[in-house]
Amino acid sequence: MLKVIAWIAVGLVVLYGVTRLLDTAGRRACKNLSISQVDFSKLKDGTYTGLHKGGRFSNKVQVTVESGRVTGISIVRDVWFHEANTTKQIINTIIEAQSLQVDAVSGATLTTKAYLKAVENALAGAK
Repeated sequence: MLKVIAWIAVGLVVLYGVTRLLDTAGRRACKNLSISQVDFSKLKDGTYTGLHKGGRFSNKVQVTVESGRVTGISIVRDVWFHEANTTKQIINTIIEAQSLQVDAVSGATLTTKAYLKAVENALAGAK
């Protein structure tokens, strides 16, 4: 029985180490993301899907454009299940500003960048 517990403990330590390693890589990649300027007024009407892959910061969004304005952004998939209030704040900020050049949500810089990148990727189809 002691051997089983020891093997479980070793497995948990290895799993923790791998998870931390992947999280560090995802954080580094997200930290270095650049967000392009997008002229929202030149976007074609429609609904567009955008994906950002970045470890725990991976997400998929659906962006609705009407009359040259982004009118809605919905989360299709969020790997890490980021806090709903943070996500809403990011979405509302993008829609209010009609721009991707917005300040990050305090305490959620990497999450903000990941969502901005997914929206940017969605809007690439609306140009």
